[in-house]
This record gives sequence, structure tokens and C-alpha cells, in this order.
Amino acid sequence: RAGESVSIAAYPVAQPERIDAAAMAEVARLRQYVDACRNLRGEMNVSPSTRLPLYALAGNAGEAAFLTQWAPVLQALSKLSEVKVFATEAEWVAAAQAAPVAVVGEARLCLHMEVDVAAEKARLGKEATRLEGEIAKARAKLSNEAFVAKAPPAVIEQENKRVADFTATLAKIRDQLARLK
Repeated sequence: RAGESVSIAAYPVAQPERIDAAAMAEVARLRQYVDACRNLRGEMNVSPSTRLPLYALAGNAGEAAFLTQWAPVLQALSKLSEVKVFATEAEWVAAAQAAPVAVVGEARLCLHMEVDVAAEKARLGKEATRLEGEIAKARAKLSNEAFVAKAPPAVIEQENKRVADFTATLAKIRDQLARLK
């Protein structure tokens, strides 16, 4: 065998000049799409093994080209049966129907699945009630003068963040409920 053994060879040196910032940005953008698809799966309580079609409405030609180019990778990483990019909003809305929607950049995505509308309304209603309770609990803490006086600023900030997060999630759920009606 020729060459040094790995055990005594010099440790490789990083080559920052070979880092491709454009490639890193493109992969980060792809990851946003994968994360959005996975979040939609979680919201819909879909088994990870179930393959669903992704319906996308690109905000511009660049988004459409990106989605088309990366469709096979997106399919593999998000367990999708297909990635369909729609040209017009009317076509996308007709296909998407009552499915949950995620927004990534200028694109809107939804996983298409036949949904039992009554069961989904009940589930979303229950979740909305739970979130309203959490918001009320957090606001009650924040309106309690004794709590605010004794609590460290970090705890108060955390409670404010919880209220903001719960409110944002509740808005999404109410939007979903409106789409189902």
C-alpha cells in the first residue's frame, strides 16, 4: 500500500475559500420547504409512512423553478407522493380545498388529503379551546401584580412569548376552521 496510514496522517485543514455560499443558501431554502411539509404532517396527524401529494402555489417564477428543480429531493425528504406546482391561485385553491396551508417565502403549500370535515372541525375546535385556556392562564399571571413584582424579567418575557406563540397558533387554527366551513 502506498501513502501514510490514517492514524498518523495530518488532520485535514478546513478550506474556507471552497465554501459555496449560494449552495448553502439554496439548501437552507430547501430545508424551509421540508420543515413546512413536516409541520403540516404534524398538524394533520399524518403517519410518517403515508405519502401525500404536495400542492404548491409559487409566488413568482423563481419559486416555481426552485420547487420544480428540487421536487425529487423534497419528495424524498418529506415523504411525498408528488409535488405539483400550480400556475394560478384559482387552480391551487380548487385543488387545496380545506387542507392546512403553510407559507414559505412567497410560496403557499398544502398536503392534499381527504379529510373527515366534521372530525377535523371537532379536533380544531378542541385545540382552539385548549389554546384559549392557555392564553387566559398566561394573561392572568401577567395581570397579577404580585407575580409581576416578584418574577424575574426573564420569566415575564417568557410568559409574554407564550401568549404571543399561543395567539399566533390560535389564529392559524381559526383560519383552518374558517376554511373548513
